[in-house]
Amino acid sequence: MRYIRLWPVEAKLHSIAPKFTWACIAFFSIFFVTYLSKVEIKTNQATMCLAENIYHEGRGESLDNQRTMGMLMLARITDPDKQWPKSICGSAAQDRAYSWVLEYRLATNRDEQRAWKTSQSVARDLIENAWSKYKLPAGWECARYYKVTGWKSKYFATKLLPVGSFGKHTAYEDRKGCRIALPTS
Repeated sequence: MRYIRLWPVEAKLHSIAPKFTWACIAFFSIFFVTYLSKVEIKTNQATMCLAENIYHEGRGESLDNQRTMGMLMLARITDPDKQWPKSICGSAAQDRAYSWVLEYRLATNRDEQRAWKTSQSVARDLIENAWSKYKLPAGWECARYYKVTGWKSKYFATKLLPVGSFGKHTAYEDRKGCRIALPTS
């Protein structure tokens, strides 16, 4: 019968264990920092896209109305329907979704720095607190659209139903309803 001597193997494992431990710690630290920086970059990008939308669409509105406008944009992303993009920047850039995108005003010279700072603040607040601190008004569970009140649109007149107004805008929902009703206050 042949015996295997384990003590040399154990001794070798014991000598490399500290190096292996430090290598694992270094690997996971680098991985974690890289992951967090990617998450932060995506969050900053989403904040900028939401702020652009709030700035161009509602810079003359009150803070509450700007939040409502932002919540309607976030409602599109939350909705599982395939017609809606699943990112804030995708929603902002969606074809024919917002007038300022149609006019190619993305990342333009912002003349009103105070309004831009307010838009950024509202966007950051919504990204952190949407659906917990802020909700859509009651009866707006399926609202995904809005437009300036009084602006004529054949699409809005034939395909959508008004659900309420906020500031200078009117919110709409699809005549067919929605797949998932979102939380309201």
